[in-house]
Amino acid sequence: MEKKDENKKTISHRESKENIKIEEIYKKEKKEKKEKKEKKENENKQKDFIVNDDELKIKYFNTSKVTNNQVPKEYINIIYYNLLREEERGIDPMPDYTYMSRQKEINDKMRSILVDWIIDVHFKFGFTDETLFMTISIIDRYLSICQISRTNFQLLGITALMIACKHEEIDLPKIEDFIYITDNAYVKEEVIKMEEDVLIKLNFSFLYPSPIKFFEYLSLHFNFTKKHHMMGKYLMESFLLQVKNAKYKPSIVSCACAYIVMKFFKMTNYQESYNKKYYVLEETVDKYSEHNIKECAKDICLFVDNINKTNYQACLKKYSKPEQEKVSIIIMNN
Repeated sequence: MEKKDENKKTISHRESKENIKIEEIYKKEKKEKKEKKEKKENENKQKDFIVNDDELKIKYFNTSKVTNNQVPKEYINIIYYNLLREEERGIDPMPDYTYMSRQKEINDKMRSILVDWIIDVHFKFGFTDETLFMTISIIDRYLSICQISRTNFQLLGITALMIACKHEEIDLPKIEDFIYITDNAYVKEEVIKMEEDVLIKLNFSFLYPSPIKFFEYLSLHFNFTKKHHMMGKYLMESFLLQVKNAKYKPSIVSCACAYIVMKFFKMTNYQESYNKKYYVLEETVDKYSEHNIKECAKDICLFVDNINKTNYQACLKKYSKPEQEKVSIIIMNN
């Protein structure tokens, strides 16, 4: 009997070992299949993303007009096409311009005050244009899915600025510098904790085309002077003060600003600024029209025309300087 029991135990032990081995093999095969599938999907995505100039159905710009030797003329159309592709794909989570209705402790006015302060800080530090637009995008995306207290609102602002600087700037300020500009309202540990929360909530995704990126190429195409270009930038940066800016696609904001500039300076080809090819991919369903451009332009003009009556003066002062062609003064005097 004892021998039989021992044999049974041995067989049972052997069977359990074999079952474990089978299970391990099955898991390994499943993992390999998953990895192969992910690899194939990534390869397809990369193939889908790479487009040659000859394959483009629409030529966005006549590159023969570009006189700046530093501009890669042979790639302009491909770059613009890929910007539209990135915009169409979106970023997770996307900003929702209605988020203020869900916030309990902050409102539109407080957001405008924060953005105005960030524009001033951004200018004094001499950061790139992309840093500013990414900062505001991070703030709006975070607030679209998370509640924030009034006391931590400025903390979110400097954290968003710090994350944007890590992406865009070469000479990055220290955390202590960001804390200093808040009059030491926060400590280092609070900034690090907020940064961690923002990174997790936004899935570590921050690269998304900004209006300024589209506008750079439109400026080249329409042969904008420095004054034209600065006015477009002034309009775009001023519009950041309004949460409504998140209502429109970046390409539409840039086209709307180009449209306003061209109308302001009485350029005869202004109608070309709302050509659909500049903000709609040829292979996507046509869900946008010139109405979107004009509606956006109207929202921008309504705000900018009255900005001197508000307390939000950072953008106004910034673009009143000779280096910025005094475009804010030009607009105010017209």
